[in-house]
Amino acid sequence: MRLSVLLITLLLILTCTVQAVEFHVAPSGSDANAGNATRPFATLQRARDAVRTWKQAGKRAEAITVTVHKGTYHLTAPVVFEPQDSGSAQFPVTYRALPGEKVVISGGVPITNWRKQDAHIWVAVVPWAKQLADPFTQLFVNGIRRPRARTPNEGAYAYTRRLQMKDVGSESQVCTGLTFEKGDLKPWDSSEDALICLFHNWVNSYDRAGKVDWSRQQIEFTRDAGIFFLGPHVRYYVENVRSALDAPGEWYLDRNAGLLLYYPMPGEVMAKAEVITPVVKQTLMQINGLPDNGQYVEYMQFKGMSFQHTDADLSPNYQHSVQGANTQRGAIFATGMRNCLIENCEFTRLGEHCISLREGCVSNIIQKCHMHDMGGGGVYLSEDSSKTSDWALTTHNVVDNNFIHDGGYIFRAGCGVFLGGSASYNQIIHNEICDMNWMGVHMGWSWTGKSPAATNHNEVGWNHIHHIGNGVLNDIGGIYTLGVSSGTVLHHNLIHDVSRFERGSEGYGGWGIYLDAGSSEIRVEDNIVYNTRDGGFHAHCDGYPHDDTIVNNIFAYAEEGQMIRNNYKQPDGIHLTLERNIIYNKGKALFGGSSWKPDAKVTMDKNIYWSEQTPTPEFFGNTFAQWQKLGRDVNGIVANPRFVNAKDYDFRLLPDSPAIKLGFKPLDLRTAGLTGSAEWRKLPLTIKHRQTERAKAVTISDISLDFEDYAAGATPDGGIARDKETSVVITDKDAATGNNSMLFTDGAASATWKPHWFVTRTPSPGKRTIQFSVKNDAEKPGTIDIETRDWPQLQTQYQSGPHIVFGTDGMFTALTSTGSVVIGKAPLGKWIKAHMEFNEGEKAAKTFSILLTGPGGLLVEKKDIPFHSTQFNQFNWFGISGAGTTEAHFYADDITIK
Repeated sequence: MRLSVLLITLLLILTCTVQAVEFHVAPSGSDANAGNATRPFATLQRARDAVRTWKQAGKRAEAITVTVHKGTYHLTAPVVFEPQDSGSAQFPVTYRALPGEKVVISGGVPITNWRKQDAHIWVAVVPWAKQLADPFTQLFVNGIRRPRARTPNEGAYAYTRRLQMKDVGSESQVCTGLTFEKGDLKPWDSSEDALICLFHNWVNSYDRAGKVDWSRQQIEFTRDAGIFFLGPHVRYYVENVRSALDAPGEWYLDRNAGLLLYYPMPGEVMAKAEVITPVVKQTLMQINGLPDNGQYVEYMQFKGMSFQHTDADLSPNYQHSVQGANTQRGAIFATGMRNCLIENCEFTRLGEHCISLREGCVSNIIQKCHMHDMGGGGVYLSEDSSKTSDWALTTHNVVDNNFIHDGGYIFRAGCGVFLGGSASYNQIIHNEICDMNWMGVHMGWSWTGKSPAATNHNEVGWNHIHHIGNGVLNDIGGIYTLGVSSGTVLHHNLIHDVSRFERGSEGYGGWGIYLDAGSSEIRVEDNIVYNTRDGGFHAHCDGYPHDDTIVNNIFAYAEEGQMIRNNYKQPDGIHLTLERNIIYNKGKALFGGSSWKPDAKVTMDKNIYWSEQTPTPEFFGNTFAQWQKLGRDVNGIVANPRFVNAKDYDFRLLPDSPAIKLGFKPLDLRTAGLTGSAEWRKLPLTIKHRQTERAKAVTISDISLDFEDYAAGATPDGGIARDKETSVVITDKDAATGNNSMLFTDGAASATWKPHWFVTRTPSPGKRTIQFSVKNDAEKPGTIDIETRDWPQLQTQYQSGPHIVFGTDGMFTALTSTGSVVIGKAPLGKWIKAHMEFNEGEKAAKTFSILLTGPGGLLVEKKDIPFHSTQFNQFNWFGISGAGTTEAHFYADDITIK
């Protein structure tokens, strides 16, 4: 009897002390209030502290909820949560917007009191901006992102005349500045924080102008800009200079004067306009767990809030990203966060990413969030490689049912979802990702298949990824992988409309599913990919990738070959197994790239091929019968797969499809993407997709280089390949005419094609004249290889046209389709001028003439010399290389092509 009374008494005590606790926050509140519904707090920080006080007092609660009422909450620093703010599995701590109300967590400051300065410009006084370490980088007017004053204006780019590079040809080569074309830029005040946005292959960088030589049109950066460029002529623009404030929508901060200047858009009334600039960099909410110490922030929930107005970090020494904007941060930035939920939140008008889950973030859910208008990307799971063997990984997180779009405004390589080098066992499912400038989903941070990586066992499924690339960058995939990723599966993804930068023949890489260097042990299954610029599927055979399985996918409507494989670093085992895929295209090319050769370590069987153009499509230069004789796809077929309506992208199969008879499992991906209410699922239909950027093709028929506008030691225009022993630089010690020429230094241990310099041009039928001067050193002569090529795509085989060699013995020899032909002899240590003529075009004669003159006049003239290849038709490449195997020096000058 006494025991029963005691139990009842204990239960009554527990019932009295365990209760639900709710704190309230409202813009009209005060942090001196009690924090209840009638007397709410004013800030999230105060509510957080109240939760801490409640817990520290030992009070128990069924759950603790912080309810935030409608309105905008302006922050001046991130709200920080630590392990002491955690809830429990049974009783989580929740921060939520009052259901049905709009709650904005803003890192911005409203700008008011505008006055008209002149016919176009309005100005507002912002004295606090004088104290900023760096000027703010963004402005939002009536909720719309406006560009900082720039030249050329929004939507246009200038192209460099050349880049200044150091360590050219090496893996560590970097850009240190640029030379601009005459008339592209006008002088700006040296006190201004001029910023050059420079476009690399797959990233962009922001580089401060240091020394500017306006007479030589050269800008020297205050630090190295980074690597990986298509060539010397790359896109850039200059922003944050007062003279560039010349178009509606642009703005400029005069930080020294504390003035913000704005050129309104037509119809904007500044007296009524909402103008906001961010003052909080990168992060609004920071979760600081300590995974190395076993202390985590756990069981917290964030629901229904809108996170807005973070600034980008473009400080002078901000960390450049090598790819994927991996060094930038999210509006929510977490380390050591476990078992937390971010649900039904909005992330918009941000300078960098939306959410970053870094080391030690485990078993969190990001669900049904709308992420848009981002300077960077959406959800980032880990940054780059694991720092130590016991590094706390980012694992078992779920990114589910989010709409991620309209990103990369500042960091163009921002991804929809990014998994770096320490992210395993995560699920990326049922998201819709579109209008990003680079990858939809990026996964991995190891470029080799020869060693294990810490990104593995991830699932990417049922996502709708589309309108990716937008013509901005290169090397793009709807889904992209790197390194060994055992257990990773990419399945039931609908991927379409993938583009990339192109300017005539410049640019590459708009693929659907892209297994990059070292990608290994990955299964690609049940996906549909269509409308891609360069191929539905690309497997990069670099870094020795192995054991990837590509099964039961549909790849349709690529502008180039549908299945792409490049490079030739073959693994010990099988690289790819392709089975039961439908490979379908408008054109006749179904395979592309450079490495579907007979010895390629690829197995394929039971695939179905079809071209709308021809019943006899091409298989890497073969007919299907020849392809099968090579051991490829012995049980495959060329047949119409019988889609319901391919032209309308309905790739369901009709019952009589031959693909079904071959074992293909029919796919219906109409449910890929968002799930839930009809209103949520239809939200993507309400947005307008970005217009794909189109760069006007540039015709470069004539080339004239005398190297007189270079400084000694600079790198010449053109492409250069070199190694530690070799170089190509400008010298003022010797020249055929003027002061400068190119100096080539060859090495005994270097490759026979290094050092290597080349230029490209736009081909067209007609007569071609090439003139150049060369000087072979008398004491250490080299083997000078001078070649023309028909090379429309740099990743494919080329054909050589006029091709001559100036040897160490002074002999000029032509390499022809029938063997070597001696042209004549020229003295070493003297400048020799060459004049070559030939006709370009498919029907033109496959011969050329050459005339050599030296210090004493004519040396030799020879006509009707056969081309090196009779397949040479288009002249789009001219190069000079050191083809010897000894230490050597030689010079080249006055190169013209007409």
